[in-house]
Amino acid sequence: MSRARPIALFDDAVWQMTLGERAAVQGVLSALKPALAIEIGTAEGACLRWIAAHAGEVHSFDLVEPSIGDLGAHVHVHTGDSHVLLPQMLERFAAEGRNVDFVLVDGDHSPDGVRRDLEALLGSPAIADTVIVAHDVGNERVRTGLDAVAYGAFPKVAHVDLDFVPGQLGQDRFPGELWGGLGLVVVAADRPAYGSGPAVQTARHHGGELLAIARDVLGGRPPDGGSGFHDARARHLSDAYNHIDDLERRIAASDGVLERRIAQLAVEVERQRALAEHHRALVADLMTSASWRVSAPLRVAKRAAAILRRG
Repeated sequence: MSRARPIALFDDAVWQMTLGERAAVQGVLSALKPALAIEIGTAEGACLRWIAAHAGEVHSFDLVEPSIGDLGAHVHVHTGDSHVLLPQMLERFAAEGRNVDFVLVDGDHSPDGVRRDLEALLGSPAIADTVIVAHDVGNERVRTGLDAVAYGAFPKVAHVDLDFVPGQLGQDRFPGELWGGLGLVVVAADRPAYGSGPAVQTARHHGGELLAIARDVLGGRPPDGGSGFHDARARHLSDAYNHIDDLERRIAASDGVLERRIAQLAVEVERQRALAEHHRALVADLMTSASWRVSAPLRVAKRAAAILRRG
């Protein structure tokens, strides 16, 4: 394939990723030059076109058959539930002794759906020397699913950075909602992580949480949520963090080691309590958002399709 003009990467009106996300995906693909790649979530096929430009063979999965034209004989589009089709494909690759070099996870955005896709990948012998990129890690529901994956149960997982590219807080598009962002999972089966410490990156604050706090401060709760809930939530968080400040002042004034340790533990308990309340409120935000209501018919159709397949 001839080299694409640089503007083409950033001037694609179909591709739903931000410019930074596009550049990150392209950078990984350019470095890997994957012989075998998987995409979960085809949509309009914009990202698939770029994966196809770098990969020797691509398999893409989506519930709905996309209209993407001919991308070449090396591109295979599979229509159906990825939770059924993906494990079957991975089993086939494993039986053939093949390794999947690159995976983009951008399909089922429910917490359980994201977790199942990641665990199906990590549980397969065909994912042995692989870069997995997950989209929309800034969204609360997607991040909940990613955080639920027991990465430590897979010694071949070498590195996990769920804020590889941070998400965004919507303003003109999806106002008040958290979307976008890329997570990175690096698999290296020849370097088992036994005894080498956790693979999950914890040096930085969770980007989605910070964006959610910014949304609260700006008063940018998703549409139709009502101000009373937001005000009560803000008061609760303010009270919790004021209490934390008081405890930290006690730590600074304490002379005894035991007293300092007790105060430090009390601070951590209060932080976790405030964080749990924050997460409960984020879920409530999502369930009352306009996008959640608009997408309700799609969820109903998906459930109906699953029932028909089982029948």
